[in-house]
Amino acid sequence: MRYAGGESGGWAYGLLVALAAAGFAWVFAWPAGNFWVKITVTVCVLCAGSFASAGVPWRRAEVTLREVALGAAAAVALYGIFWLGDRCAARLFGFAPGQVEAVYALRALGRPWLVGAVLLLVTSPGEELFWRGYVMRRAEARWGRTAGLAVGVAAYGAVHLASGNFMLVMAATVAGAFWCALYRWRGTLTACVVSHALWTVGVFLLFPIR
Repeated sequence: MRYAGGESGGWAYGLLVALAAAGFAWVFAWPAGNFWVKITVTVCVLCAGSFASAGVPWRRAEVTLREVALGAAAAVALYGIFWLGDRCAARLFGFAPGQVEAVYALRALGRPWLVGAVLLLVTSPGEELFWRGYVMRRAEARWGRTAGLAVGVAAYGAVHLASGNFMLVMAATVAGAFWCALYRWRGTLTACVVSHALWTVGVFLLFPIR
């Protein structure tokens, strides 16, 4: 069952969503600073704020072998979706390969082992705790399950607009929809966290699509 910790007022929710938009704008649009340092700081601040507002949305009892296995399978499925999507996008949009390669260029901004550690241990679980465990969960509680799902998908895609990279925005929207649907199905964050972590490390470092 989803954690139903203490909820603060709607002002805190709006403030944290606005902070997320500002944080991702700082990460993607502000040229100064290292990308990996900025994304780590942003995700940690958002998680801390959401924990203070509504509690930690993930419990140790929810980490089961079944959920971990489902998360791993979901990561493989999402990789297949992106592999196919990359082929289709390259045929439809002439700019797509260049924009995808621009995303992969971020790997050069840090040592591979350090980038992998950030993806696996910080940004992937942190984003699930914030975007699914806080933003989507609170939206569902306020406006209902359908609207909550729509808000979760839209918000995650929208904060990536600051990158100015159409393919990254589309990728975030598709991945966000996938993880929101997975969270809706399972009701806990375990499969989402495992899927996000394995998928990012796989698609970005181990088995790059492009």
